[in-house]
Parts: sequence; C-alpha cells; structure tokens
Amino acid sequence: MIEVDELRKSYDGVRALAGFNLHVEAGELFGLVGPNGAGKTTLIKILATLLRADSGRARIAGYDITQAPRAVRRVVGYLPDVPGLYQDMRVVEFLEFFADAFHLPAGQKRAAVAQALEQAGLVERRTAFVEQLSLGLKQRLVLAKTLLHQPKVLLLDEPATGLDPLARIELRDHLKQLNRNGVTILISSHILSDLEDICTRVALIDAGCNATDAEGRSVLTLRGPEVTFATCEIEVVGGVEEAARVAGTFAGARVVESQGMRLRVEVQGGVAEAAALLRHLVTNGVGVARFDPRGAALEDRYRKAFGGERP
Repeated sequence: MIEVDELRKSYDGVRALAGFNLHVEAGELFGLVGPNGAGKTTLIKILATLLRADSGRARIAGYDITQAPRAVRRVVGYLPDVPGLYQDMRVVEFLEFFADAFHLPAGQKRAAVAQALEQAGLVERRTAFVEQLSLGLKQRLVLAKTLLHQPKVLLLDEPATGLDPLARIELRDHLKQLNRNGVTILISSHILSDLEDICTRVALIDAGCNATDAEGRSVLTLRGPEVTFATCEIEVVGGVEEAARVAGTFAGARVVESQGMRLRVEVQGGVAEAAALLRHLVTNGVGVARFDPRGAALEDRYRKAFGGERP
C-alpha cells in the first residue's frame, strides 16, 4: 500500500532524508520511530504530497506521489504534528469547510459531516466554537476532519502529543477500529508504549536513513507469527511471588519484572510458546486475569538501536 524507494531530501544543504526505504502492506497499522530530527516528519509530508523529494520514488495505493499527486490526495488522510484549527469557527462549520475543501458533493457532504460528528462524539458540541473544546476533543475533531473523504490510508505525525492518558486511550481505540475497518495507517510517535499497543510492525529511522537494532533489523515485528522472542505482560490473581516462581520453571522463560499483581516475562519463541506459557501457569494453579504476549519490549529494542537517544 505504501512503497518508498531511496527517498532523499535536503533543506539548504542539511540532509533530512538520505535514501530511506519503506514498505507498508495494505491493512497494516505501522509505526515509525527514531530520535528527534531523524526525518520522520519530512517523510510523512513527502508522502502527503506537501513536500517534493529531491530524488527517489514513492507510491501509495499504486499511485506515484510525484506523477499523480491528486490521486494520492484522494486516498490519503494526513494529520500533521501541529494541526491547524480555526478557533473562531463552530465545530460543524469547521467540518463543513473541510468537506468543501475535499470537494464532496452536497448530499455526500451532509452525510459525511453527520457521520464525523457521530464518530468523534461531538454531536452535542456541534454548535460550540472550536476554541471552547479541550485538547482531547480538538484532536478528535481534526481526526474527524481527516476522515471526511473516507481515505484508504492515514498518515499520522505525532497524533497523541499533549493528550492526557484517557484521550490517548480513546485515540488508540479509534485507530484500532479504523484499522479493523480496512484503513492502512502509518503513524509516527515518540510514545513507544502507544505504538507497542497498536502496531504490528515499526520501522527505525535515524539521520534520514533506515536504522537497525542490535540484531541488524530495520523493521521490528511486534506481534504475529514472525515474532521469535516474546514479552508477556501478565496480571495475576493471588500471590505474584508464586506466579513468578511458576513462570520461572517454564523452559526458555525469564521473569523480567514483578510488581504489584503484574509480571513481565520474556519467553523464547513466538505465539505458540507464549500460549504454552499461559497453559503452564494455569495448570500450575496461577490465576491469570490478563495475558498479553508481544514481541520483545519496544522500549528496550529502541534503546539498543539508538543508544538512549530520545524518540
């Protein structure tokens, strides 16, 4: 769905992208991580056809971003890191303005605005001024605006910045639902726990290039059959010490953290081994309230890849 081949971009001689490559499959919820200044925003702006690359190629949904920018814009929804808001507009006016900008026909426009208000939970705020909304509601509004023309692909640049924990949870749930509905999502974020919760894969970028982790991988698989090393987040009922002891007797497992009623256990292997660990715990009398198998913790892998640099 998104194909990037050797993209390069410089600003006044300062290199932002230096031959970056990326491939995102249709239907993926894909993350992009790297230190500040790595080139994430430049890449997303180029894919959104807001910047022109110096060289290289990129295609979205089969359309070349340079040769067919109008076609790309019809299938892409773009949310910048600092979205523009017309504070003196009412919520419904804001959505109608962008429905016109997307050239939606009158009948489709009314339906799209009504659906956007419903999905964003802003029906009762439709006549409120944008400036009266909380930061979380404003983020809902700009995402609703981005979805008015029903894009096949979402390009999101730091969409959770500044949101409180509840608003971040709501955003993650919304993105998961959109993805389940078939929308391909590329999201850049410095909040690694959010990416770990929603993404199947993430790409590493640094100094405009494909970066690699300690194992030499530039794309990290967080879940799925390809995962060969899982971190299991476990919440237990009863004594956590006994649960940790039982987990430690499972071949290939190592208890990384034990706190409160929660365990974090690393297990060699993928989904099958994680499932076997769960069976091992239950059959040995451990009450399991929650069991979440993932790839090796993204924060740990990020630290190894970038030597402690902030995302």
